[in-house]
Amino acid sequence: MQILGLSCFYHDAAACLLRDGVLVAACQEERFSRVKHDWRFPAESIRSCLEQGGVAPGDIDLVCFYEKPFLKFERVLETFLSVSPRGYRAFLDTIPSWLHQKLRLPGILRSSLEYGGTVLYAEHHLAHAASAYYPSPFEDAAVLTVDGVGEWATASYGHGRGAGLSLTHEMRFPHSLGLLYSAITAYLGFAVNNDEYKVMGMAPYGEPVHRDRLLRQVVHLNGDGSIRLDLDFFSFQFGRRMYDRRKFTGLFGVPPRTPGGEITQQHYDIAASLQRVTEEVVLAMAAHVQRETGSRNLCLAGGVSLNSVANGRLLREGPFDAVYVQPASGDAGGAVGAAYAAYHLYAGREDRHSLADVYLGTSAGRREITACLDAAGMAYRILPDGEVERETARLLAAGKVVGWYQGRMEFGPRALGNRSILADPRRPDMKDLINRKIKFREGFRPFAPAVCEEDAGRYFSIDRPSPYMLFTVPVRTGAIPAVTHVDGSARVQTVNAGANPRFHRLIREFGLISGVPVVLNTSLNIKGEPIARTPDDAVRCFTQSDMDALVMENVLIVK
Repeated sequence: MQILGLSCFYHDAAACLLRDGVLVAACQEERFSRVKHDWRFPAESIRSCLEQGGVAPGDIDLVCFYEKPFLKFERVLETFLSVSPRGYRAFLDTIPSWLHQKLRLPGILRSSLEYGGTVLYAEHHLAHAASAYYPSPFEDAAVLTVDGVGEWATASYGHGRGAGLSLTHEMRFPHSLGLLYSAITAYLGFAVNNDEYKVMGMAPYGEPVHRDRLLRQVVHLNGDGSIRLDLDFFSFQFGRRMYDRRKFTGLFGVPPRTPGGEITQQHYDIAASLQRVTEEVVLAMAAHVQRETGSRNLCLAGGVSLNSVANGRLLREGPFDAVYVQPASGDAGGAVGAAYAAYHLYAGREDRHSLADVYLGTSAGRREITACLDAAGMAYRILPDGEVERETARLLAAGKVVGWYQGRMEFGPRALGNRSILADPRRPDMKDLINRKIKFREGFRPFAPAVCEEDAGRYFSIDRPSPYMLFTVPVRTGAIPAVTHVDGSARVQTVNAGANPRFHRLIREFGLISGVPVVLNTSLNIKGEPIARTPDDAVRCFTQSDMDALVMENVLIVK
């Protein structure tokens, strides 16, 4: 059975191919269009998934979309009517996209893909839940989803057992932890549905001085972990702005930050306060879900589940023995969840297959790589197997910053050793150097460490694998300052020799030279660009930054 899962028309459009319950391919449209968080119909992602799977459109048995458009449209209309006439301009701006795109998916599939078969629609939070539970290693697990908003739900929970999955409770719009985080992200001068992770990165530089005020005036936290927002502080129900300027300025004592403007200590304190509240809400939700389900395992998905700091606290302080987070927890992962929901809940298939890794995208062979370099007039060397890792390790140990392009592209927001920029984590100046000269981004932004799985416990306070950079944990040593955040934590990636043998060998070779089997790992892109997909993308990133070397498969380019 071949199932195509889709998400689009909001942000992070994506497609995946599920064959007999096994995820064969998954791609985000932004990697093809080069438009970050591209929301449009994922035509190129679909073509790529089918090509990788050797599947023609006529071979597809089912297509499943990650939400129910008419139910979501109902919420949009009811919301505009409830605040009328204030939302009239936003209503006029929104309606054309619904009439021409969001309500016409079967017609778009017919014209774009020549597919005229069955199209299913999974509710948004069910797609999130399925994306976390079905590829997890658990036969029994509680499931919690938290994001901005789907159709009406903003958070939900339920229980998975075997091939069965049901969501039993939900929190409803407009009361939303995700929308709270996005509103304050906008207040701090960053882009909604794009820069929330920047606010998480700012938080350790501040103190949560507004935490009590937020919980007293803006967010009421109930005993079951649900929240209720004071809607006087927000305007997302009827306008483009997420927040009420006057109310938030009065609350925080500082006007909204202008995008690109100076970041002051007051802004860091706001970020710290929001982050603290978010962590406390997530912990309260998890505690309630554990009490209600009785399960010792938890599966997490939804955009809020990408908050690795909250996930780390949940791992250390929460009531569950094991926590699995969907690596692409945002809307891109909804495509995967839609496919799993169609396979298990619609088609009734009972076989489950844990996700081995997220290297589910396109790759490039040596011929394509060398053709790209020849066309660019760039000199290169082809290294034998084994020497690739040793030479790259030597470059890293010499203080060089290296682009690392290998195998199939990762699915999800993190570079996990196939589309990465690597550096020596021992150098205290390396974080500032990469932020300033290579990524061209804010100086407070942290970098993640990648460590051989078997060595993780020596350097980080973690007792289990963390292959997807989804948990921020304390650092045990002062030997890796470039990947240690200001609060002594790091968003760690543990690298398994079976899942990514070449990356594991590279880290091992670097450890033999340096004594530290850890490398700084960040995504192969510069500010404003999606992660590189093709050799051309990688070369452009290399030439437009101060990167010292680029390794694509066995091909080495040194400036």
